[in-house]
This record gives sequence, C-alpha cells and structure tokens, in this order.
Amino acid sequence: MMHRFQACCFLIVATALSPASWGDDLLHRFEGDVPPYDPSVGWLVGNPCENGCSESIENGHFVLRWTRTFVPAGYSFPYAAPPNTPPTLWVEWQFRSNHPIGQFSYTCDAKFLFEYRRVFDLAFMYGDAGVSASGDDAVLGLDLDNFHTYRLESLDGVNYRVSVDGRVFVTDADSKSVDRYRITFSGLGGCLGDEWPNSVNEWDFVRLGTIAYGEEIVSTHPPTGFVDAGKHPALDRLTVTYEEPNYVYVDEIAVETTPLSSPLGKGGGGPVVVATRRLDNAPPETVEIVLDRPIPYNATTRFTFNDGVIQQSVEFTYAPGDTDGDGDADLADFSWFQNCFGALLTEQCHTCWVLDVDGDSVIDLADYLAFYGALGF
Repeated sequence: MMHRFQACCFLIVATALSPASWGDDLLHRFEGDVPPYDPSVGWLVGNPCENGCSESIENGHFVLRWTRTFVPAGYSFPYAAPPNTPPTLWVEWQFRSNHPIGQFSYTCDAKFLFEYRRVFDLAFMYGDAGVSASGDDAVLGLDLDNFHTYRLESLDGVNYRVSVDGRVFVTDADSKSVDRYRITFSGLGGCLGDEWPNSVNEWDFVRLGTIAYGEEIVSTHPPTGFVDAGKHPALDRLTVTYEEPNYVYVDEIAVETTPLSSPLGKGGGGPVVVATRRLDNAPPETVEIVLDRPIPYNATTRFTFNDGVIQQSVEFTYAPGDTDGDGDADLADFSWFQNCFGALLTEQCHTCWVLDVDGDSVIDLADYLAFYGALGF
C-alpha cells in the first residue's frame, strides 16, 4: 500500500455561481489571469503558498512553483455554499505540469476534488497522466509540460465521468448520503519518495456550466414536413416544443436548403436563424425560431438542432404544386406534374416532393385533385 503525504498546496474552491438554467449554460469562469483569491473571482482559498511554494501570473496563466522537493503540510476546505445547486454539471479546465507521474505514488502533483449532489470523488493530475482516486484507471503518456484539457460531467448528481483530452478514465456512480456542491483544485508539488525539483503547476482556465438534457423535440408548429402555403404564407418563423423546459441558441441550429439552385427569396441564399426566444404565453418547453427570410418555395429546408447531447432535425417543404418557385401553381408546373405522376419519391427527386400534397411519397390522383384545386390559370 502506498504511503501518501500531502505537500504544500494551494486550494481553490468555486462558490460564486449563478442560478442554473436550461441548456448548455456557462455558470462560472476563471481564466487564470488573476490569482484565485482575487475578489472578482469569487473563490475561497485554502492554504496559500508557503514553505517553498510561490505563486504568480505568467502569460495569462495561474502558476504554482515549488523550490523544495518535499514540504509536508496539511490543508482545510473552507467553503461557502452557493445559493443554487445546478440540475446538471460540467467542469472543464486546462492544466500543465513539468512533473511526470512518480514511481512510488500517484498523489503528489495536483488533484481535483468534486462534490456534486450525491457524488464525492477526486482525480489526480500529472504532467503526463490523469489518474483516478483508486489508481486503477488512468490515461498515461500525455505530452509532458503541455496543457491538457480535463472535463467532469454529471447529468444527475449520481453518475459521472472524468476525461482528459477526450479520453475518459473515470466512469462511476455514487450515492453518498450528504448532498453537497463543492469543487476544489489543489497543487501538491511532490511527496516523499517522489521528489521532483522545481515542480511547476499551471492552470490556464477553469469553467463550470450545466449540461443540456438532450430532450427530444415532440412537436413543431407548423407541422414538420409539408407546409401548406395557404395556411402559412411567407413562413419566416416556427416553434419547437421539447419534452422538458429548454432553450436553444442560434449557434445550435444548422439550416440547410435543397436544392440550392432554386430561387430562395430576398437577397439570395437560404434562410438564417437570427433569434431564438420563448413565447410570452407559451409553456417553457416551447421555443420560437426566427428567420431572416421566409422558408423558400420549391425547396426543402432542414433545421438540425444540436445541443451537444442530442441531435435531431425537422424539415419543411413549402408551397404545394409550385415547382418553379414563382409563388403559385400554374400551367408551367403542370408539365412537372405529368413527369412526376406515378413516381415514388426519392431524396434526389426534389421537384416531385412539392407535388406530394398528401405526403404519402407517391404522386397519384389524390395529389392531382389537390393540385388542380390550387392551379391558377
């Protein structure tokens, strides 16, 4: 069994967090360009540097240096609880060290302690390795003295995982009886039997946020798929309703319109999402998507929603029978109807999709009757 010693440490605890909200939100950030005890950061400090430890800000990074190879010291966990525990949690930070993992212990360089709802665990960090608390799981062979990105995620306060540079080395579930919310980083600087002269720890940033739940879209308005031009003229907005309260951001929605060669409304090009917002009298699950121009005629416009947890798409095909994009069905469109009659629709048959009024993926007499009713001479 390894004999562990605590070296001189600098401990930082995140406490000043904003109330949680739905979606991938950033709750708190420390960019490493001021000391963690700066009032603007809102963190608490455990044991400050002493007995051979020094601290500084260098190139926008918070840096701890140890000039002695072994400085035994204890430390405490001062803590002031934030007013709200978020429903989900991610923590991401970049750490660099010149200290390689030791031969006698894996607890001698830096560590990350996390208490989130029912979870209580920690992980150790070296310049070339990330190690679980048990020592049974690790990512080895990281480039020494380079920044590496660590990430903790928990969707429910019971199940969690920790990764470094995208490689997961802790996956577990916890069920402690005490519900806490505390995050602590410690620089350790070495321990007996694992000395490293002039050990250096650096933190580039530490950021916290909530994880989007990945709720499925359960409905849209107008309905996804065929859009009746008579009921929704010049459609330039739509709503999506999720399973749970949610919010989507402009940069989470990709818009693709095909075929790109079709006339696509004012200014050319397809529509662009310019705003997402909740409706005043709608439930919190419903979000309005606002476009800079109407969904184009004679084309399929696909909206892909990606919140980092789940990706899903809805499609709108606008203007029944309008194959040439002039805004109505006329004799010029009738020739296309003759060509498409009886055809089973495929992804490549964009023009025929406009003629499939009843959405059964075949152009038949039912579509002809609807087309004839929309026909303008």
